[in-house]
Amino acid sequence: MGNSQLRNYKDGGRSFRDFQLNHYPGNFSELLTDFGDWIEYTKEINNQIYWINSSSGVKAKMNLNTKVKEKHSYISFVSNDYLGLSHHPAVILAGVEGVIKYGAGACAAPSIGGYLDIHARLEKEIAAFTGQEDALIFSSGFGANSGTLRALLGKNDLALIDSFVHTSVLDGLQSTNIKNIGHNNLEYLELVLKRERRNYKTKMVIVDGVYSQDGDISLLPDIQLLCEKYGAVLYVDDAHGIGLFGETGKGIVEHYNMLGKVDILTGTFSKAFGGIGGFVCTSKKIIQYLRYYANTTVYSAAITPQVTFSIRKALELVKSSRSFKDKLWDNIRYLRTRLTEEKFNIGCSVSPIFPIKINEDSKVRRATSMLLDKGIYVSGIMYPAVRRKDARLRVSVTASHTKEQLEEFVRALISIDNQLLIR
Repeated sequence: MGNSQLRNYKDGGRSFRDFQLNHYPGNFSELLTDFGDWIEYTKEINNQIYWINSSSGVKAKMNLNTKVKEKHSYISFVSNDYLGLSHHPAVILAGVEGVIKYGAGACAAPSIGGYLDIHARLEKEIAAFTGQEDALIFSSGFGANSGTLRALLGKNDLALIDSFVHTSVLDGLQSTNIKNIGHNNLEYLELVLKRERRNYKTKMVIVDGVYSQDGDISLLPDIQLLCEKYGAVLYVDDAHGIGLFGETGKGIVEHYNMLGKVDILTGTFSKAFGGIGGFVCTSKKIIQYLRYYANTTVYSAAITPQVTFSIRKALELVKSSRSFKDKLWDNIRYLRTRLTEEKFNIGCSVSPIFPIKINEDSKVRRATSMLLDKGIYVSGIMYPAVRRKDARLRVSVTASHTKEQLEEFVRALISIDNQLLIR
């Protein structure tokens, strides 16, 4: 690495955006070398904040293998296992039962042999839970969005998307027309819907229930009325809301008392249900079509039996007990109160996702590293994952955290602020 390059790294002049194919000036070989040097440099200065190896499950306490310490215990705020069900004894035992009865894997795409009776049962159960007619499950939440949208929208259609939708949504829209409507911008959404009223075969408005970086929620009732007024399909990705929001945990749609009023609802089993996989819940006609045209399930192996058994047990626990959700929201309220008291900027978060907004990439890197030194594992989110000057620590609170762990995190932030000025 040359001196000018090294200086550039030290000055914080590089970001992941600089190494994307369309932004890097050199050829592929030069890109790989330059990127490798940059990653090695972040390791040398103990500033590697991604791809940290763990020797334990992803939960409130984790054993991490960092350059400084191996198998050291950290308080963790990186898990989306909001209800703590991935480690619930009944969920684990259900998975063991699935392995014994069906083997370690389905080992076939669902369309050609991998569709087990337990998959069909899970589809019926998640459809009923969300108040929809039918459901289709996928081996990943990413695949649920990508495959569904690729199948339903083409070159003569229009997707109107919130600025903060997940990358999986964008992946599914590569063959259609896209209009970015900003974030929760009802005025501009109506303007575009009205302007395009007689254009395109299908107009689909795509929003999240809970937004994964800022932790705020969509203005769903108003958006639904606009879709109804202008003849648009309403598509809601509620990956971070299912199991958490609503009186009985049915998600953001129940939170707004709108069960049955959303055309297409997607979500994931990797968060509140503590497993892996995704789902789409909608009308029987759409599901029948997706079974043959959603390429991310047609050409992908089915969810493993163990995971399917565990998910069904987790769903049963969510339906039968409020205790997991109540404990989670007790923790959310506690941490929101403490962070607000200490004047940290958490934006408009109303969920388990807390963005500690710092706004400078270099400070986020240093704060993440300093937290690790204090035994706390938090994700640093920087450009291009978020806009420039919008860098933050992304904190996920779960039902498994103790008040003592939450307080230790707040004290660590205060200590770091004394050195970095992050509030």
